[in-house]
Amino acid sequence: MKVVKLTIILLLIIPVSLQGTSPTRAQTRLFNMSYVFFGSPSSYVTQVDKTKGSLNVVSPNYFDITSDGQLDVTWRLQTSFITEMHNRGIKVVPFLANHWNPTAGINGLNNRDSLARNIAAAIQQYNLDGVNVDIEGVGHAYRDAHTDFIRLLRQYIPAHKEVSVAVAANPNGWKTGWHGFYDYKALGAYATYLMIMAYDESWDSPDSPIGPVSSLSFFERSIQYAINQGVAKDRIVAGLPFYGRMWKLDGPTLENRSITGMGLSSTRVDPLVSQFNGKIQFDEKSQSSYATFTIPTGGSAFIGSVKLTEGNYVIWFENEPSIKAKLRLPKQYGIKGTGSWALYHEKPSIWNNYTLWLNETYNSFWVQNGYMALVKNDNVNLRDSPSMSGNVVRTLYKDLNLKVTGPLVNVDNQEWYPVQLSEGTQGYVSSSYVDIFQRFGGKNRFEVAVNVANMGWKDTADTIIVSNYNAFADALTASPIAYKENAPILLTAKDRLTAESKDEISRLKPQKVIIVGGPGSVGEGVVNDLRNMGVTHLERIGGKDRFEVSANLAKRLGPTTRAVVADGMNFPDALSIAPYAARNGIPILLANRDHLPQQTEETLTSIGVQDTIVVGGEASVGKAVYDKIPNPKRISGKDRYEVAANVIRELNLTPDTAFIATGLTFADALTGSVLAAKEGAPLLLTNPKQLPEATKMILVEKNITRHKVLGGSGSVSEQVYQELRP
Repeated sequence: MKVVKLTIILLLIIPVSLQGTSPTRAQTRLFNMSYVFFGSPSSYVTQVDKTKGSLNVVSPNYFDITSDGQLDVTWRLQTSFITEMHNRGIKVVPFLANHWNPTAGINGLNNRDSLARNIAAAIQQYNLDGVNVDIEGVGHAYRDAHTDFIRLLRQYIPAHKEVSVAVAANPNGWKTGWHGFYDYKALGAYATYLMIMAYDESWDSPDSPIGPVSSLSFFERSIQYAINQGVAKDRIVAGLPFYGRMWKLDGPTLENRSITGMGLSSTRVDPLVSQFNGKIQFDEKSQSSYATFTIPTGGSAFIGSVKLTEGNYVIWFENEPSIKAKLRLPKQYGIKGTGSWALYHEKPSIWNNYTLWLNETYNSFWVQNGYMALVKNDNVNLRDSPSMSGNVVRTLYKDLNLKVTGPLVNVDNQEWYPVQLSEGTQGYVSSSYVDIFQRFGGKNRFEVAVNVANMGWKDTADTIIVSNYNAFADALTASPIAYKENAPILLTAKDRLTAESKDEISRLKPQKVIIVGGPGSVGEGVVNDLRNMGVTHLERIGGKDRFEVSANLAKRLGPTTRAVVADGMNFPDALSIAPYAARNGIPILLANRDHLPQQTEETLTSIGVQDTIVVGGEASVGKAVYDKIPNPKRISGKDRYEVAANVIRELNLTPDTAFIATGLTFADALTGSVLAAKEGAPLLLTNPKQLPEATKMILVEKNITRHKVLGGSGSVSEQVYQELRP
């Protein structure tokens, strides 16, 4: 993409208060991808995780075209990143770049058959999901060769893998130059989608106008051009910029550097505005944000190696209001979705609501997915509009519980939540005076499981786990398999699928369903329901009892040097370690308090276990069992709440988020454990009406300030919400 036009900035990303969001399960989600180029490859997983589950595809720069037209698999490729993305259900489609080197682009096209074959081979070798072709700076004379290159890639790469093309935005319909290089209609016949680079309305040049990188009009006309060229709407992806451009308004710097559209990360704007007492404003006409600031005489700042000296500056950039304005257009025009250039340059807060804005579901989502606010102080004003000038509707007191009815609203650089009191009064409250929590609730355990799945698997799931709603042991020991398969756990009655689970399976469209438990737990009626829904690949992992089921699940997981052994008759201890075990591919095997079942003992040997984590005290897993297992280490506590806290301590976990579930019943936490594993979060337990001291202590000790609650208010009350506040 615009590699040569950006100044590379190293910076710290500030964490935000809310985790990822997704629309309700009834909606069809639009597609979203982003390029990965900046920062070290070791930071790529963190960059993606900051998007909070918003991405379907990531495109790192793994493929380059050399000056003589050959394929270069770049130093950035890491197989560990590919595996991590696949574990998260995200496809890895590297982009092929000539980095604005016309010679490389032309020679690559002249060598296109060999280049296409080599790309196809690399995709297979590294278990990649396709290729995104990003050849830029080549003239219109090579238009047909470019199209033929895409045709060859489509021919050599398996049909289920992606072949996408980055194309220059062309709202003015230019036929020559590098804009004329892209034959939209012909490319659309072969490509999975065209990623329209709907940016660089302004550019780095004295000839560039001072203005937005991508105004709303420019972005919209770029979409319209693709449609008018005859590209199928489901093959159009509109790309947004995550960078800005800066101008010095009163001549060169003292070092004689002209700054006329210099590219910079959007994350650089706030520090400059803060340092020089500047101002951020929103231009209603272009629906774009800009910042102005003045560096005083003798002052300076650096953007990478570029020194900014005294004078007046303006930066046009992208933030929440400008991104939100653009994200209504993909659904309006019925196109496939959005892309972006590039991760590491966005303001992290845009991901709080990106998916909701894109799918126009943000208001209903916040209500349906249980976002709540607790007032932090007395005498907090509830206003009738998101502004300090809004009329005061009510004065709120500390610890009042409010329902959040929509996403943050940013007005004059101050953020407000729309909220509703229990008796129905609505208004806006400043975000500075409330703490936000999320609850995965539902009218029953089936609906809770569905809401968890809806959050963690926002589009589809290739695999789903189905378990009996009363067979807690089966669902518990299935967590590592569920994480490995990137599969949500849904619950069923013995002889039939419930309506809630049926609806969710229809939404997720799985290719495979794994039934955990024998026919006595999940009967033929459920199997028939699944087949009638079109599920043809069914796998059952069962056994004559819970011990054999856990052993068979461990064997299905594969050889490992570590295992967890827990009480098979009581579940809170094992429950608390399930997210850790799942994320680390560690099987959970079950034992009686004073007896190690034969199936468990044999499985520990057959899968190669050398070290065992025993969860729970001797009242759960006794000495006779402890002495028979390989190199045991016990994590215990005086009760289930302390055991859960000690799991975090003993394993040296450093989370900033914890999932909270009742310690008295287990269904909610069991289905939530896989989502906790996906988010790298532990599971802590609570009484329904009071937060146990052990849970309080670990939250403070580890500075865990963000919480997600599993279950309705009958399982985890509003009083517990209040005690969770940092």
